[in-house]
Amino acid sequence: MLAALKSPALVRAAELSLPLCTTMAYRIAPIAASRLRWFATRAAEEAPMNEHFKLSQRPHPLNVLKYEQQEKEVSDRMGRQQNHIWSQDELEEKLKTYNDKHQPKTTMDHVMHTFMYYGLYHPFNLLTGYRHIDPTPTSIEWRLITLESVAGVPGFVAAGFRHFRSLRMLRKDYGWIGTLLEEAENERMHLLTCLKMFQAGPFTRTLVVTAQCTMTPLLMAIYFVQPKALHRLVGYLEQTACATYHNIITHIETPGTKLHTAWADLPAPDIAKGYWHLDDNAKWVDVLKCMYADECNHRDVNHTFADMSSDDPNPFVLKHKEDAARAWKLMQEENDKANARQGVASSPTH
Repeated sequence: MLAALKSPALVRAAELSLPLCTTMAYRIAPIAASRLRWFATRAAEEAPMNEHFKLSQRPHPLNVLKYEQQEKEVSDRMGRQQNHIWSQDELEEKLKTYNDKHQPKTTMDHVMHTFMYYGLYHPFNLLTGYRHIDPTPTSIEWRLITLESVAGVPGFVAAGFRHFRSLRMLRKDYGWIGTLLEEAENERMHLLTCLKMFQAGPFTRTLVVTAQCTMTPLLMAIYFVQPKALHRLVGYLEQTACATYHNIITHIETPGTKLHTAWADLPAPDIAKGYWHLDDNAKWVDVLKCMYADECNHRDVNHTFADMSSDDPNPFVLKHKEDAARAWKLMQEENDKANARQGVASSPTH
């Protein structure tokens, strides 16, 4: 083998290729060095972005800073999953239904009812330190953040299953997916609204992660086996949410309670004013009333779905269209008022 390597042909080939390799090395080295410097510079520039893109000094292509500053405007869901805009009369009417409860009839109903109240509700009260009589603001903060982070899961799980079922079966969904997605989005907006009022500490974040990691697979399994069972379970969950929100509102409006002292004069965050089209002088308790009314709606919707067959047409489709039309009308009225105020402010005084 050594003799073959020392053959004149190989030696001659090496002598001919040496100048070519040397020339290529001289040409490639500057290019490689330039690329390495570019990557190093890029990495240094984007170091803050690796932690979180909002911390980067470079302008975001979607103008994130402007998005955050216009939170009230971008929270309006017109043209997307439009939520219901509650009137004062509707809120008063909903407040009377806080004690409306579905009575279990079938075996499935009894199983879901028992699991909800004795497997979830009472342990959750113990974990968050919630008391029905004069609860503390801290216990309510933990409760609302954790509750809303979990409440946004079932609607999305059900919508996902029905979406894939529609694709798999090559037929319509009969309007259920839109209602379920609106429910999930509505609950997520509840969570984002609460996060504007409260800070989620390590304990609360641990509760949220634990609840999502345990509840999501469980809800998926329930819907896979029996979709009606999940809707019934969510209906019972919303019953407890209605009772909780009504109790919170009652204590805020009752002088002398801990919640009244801490929350009675709190202003509503901009995200809530945009989402529910509240007045500029709206209070935090006004936001809680809207959230309560939303939970009442989810309670009624899921109990209705639990009584229906999977291929029955969704009876709430027309309601979504009415919500969109109502939101558009409110938006036009708000724009007219804003233009009128600008006209008065810019008119010359005599």
